Amino acid sequence: MSKFNFFKILEKDNKELIHSAFISFLIDTNENFKYKFLGLEPDSYGTSVLEKTYTEKKKTKNKLRTRIDIEISSLDGKSFVFIENKFKSFPNQMQLENYDRVFKSNFTKDVKLKKILFCFDKKLVFFDTAWEIFDYQDLVQFLDNEFDFSKSGDETLFISHYYAFLCDYLADYEKYKADCSPLFKKNTSNDEKFWLRLLNSQLQLSFSKIHGNMDFTFVSNPGNTSTPLLNIIPAKWEMVTALHLLLQFQGNDIKFYIHSTDRDAIQGMINFCTEKIWDDQIELKKLSNRKSKSCFILKIKVRQMLGTHFSIEEIFNLINAFYKNLDKNIIEEYSAPVIEQ
Repeated sequence: MSKFNFFKILEKDNKELIHSAFISFLIDTNENFKYKFLGLEPDSYGTSVLEKTYTEKKKTKNKLRTRIDIEISSLDGKSFVFIENKFKSFPNQMQLENYDRVFKSNFTKDVKLKKILFCFDKKLVFFDTAWEIFDYQDLVQFLDNEFDFSKSGDETLFISHYYAFLCDYLADYEKYKADCSPLFKKNTSNDEKFWLRLLNSQLQLSFSKIHGNMDFTFVSNPGNTSTPLLNIIPAKWEMVTALHLLLQFQGNDIKFYIHSTDRDAIQGMINFCTEKIWDDQIELKKLSNRKSKSCFILKIKVRQMLGTHFSIEEIFNLINAFYKNLDKNIIEEYSAPVIEQ
């Protein structure tokens, strides 16, 4: 990146609203972006609007409420374009389906809707969707082809600074895909936390691709944790054990976790894992007298298992292997019929 860059100095480069605002700026000022790149029909459109909120129109209390990043509407009100921007995370199929559900309740069939998704890497969108998908590499390519950065003027300077920092982000993305080990350390910076959140989103997508979405709940990057985390909660584990069990990935740790205040249940799960799962590379929970609503049962260290350098794919393979081993033993143990003596 250049030594002087507006976006870096203002520390706004990884905020999604900044990227949405830049896309909105291109829509309102550049016809090639609006009509050729995004493929909008040459109708008469008004100015784009940021962060438009819609609520599902139905009589029940459980109404969906969504906020779309960019909206463009035709002046006659018969055509709408919605753009969802995912710079800080990868797209979630359920979120897009919720948008579809809300739009369906707000617009009649005679209104034309065009739905566009911007994300970091469209190659990772494995699910079927009616949304048109662009990624930030596409945007870099457009800027590279469309603008002469040697020209003077405020607009060229503004676009060139955005282009420069975005190129650097994409270069860092490729670097961390190949070796994300530098992110696994104590006292991570805000920039490193950005990449960890993106990594968690990518791991969730990879897990969903192999195992499906229907039987899992994912909690990715909640805002109250100092280090971004990913919880993978298989519904079948609770069904067979009557315990709230999950897999948690945070920092250097991959944990088999339990939410419970029942010490007997926790000790029983520790005993089960001691017999079925434990080996000398796995840390086993030692139950203390301290009261807690949740605790880990088993824990492995990413660096201990993978060494000095490792890729995102290697982390996923480690999490997946840990899950499959747990899943096999839990299902076999707790689903087995009880034989009466």
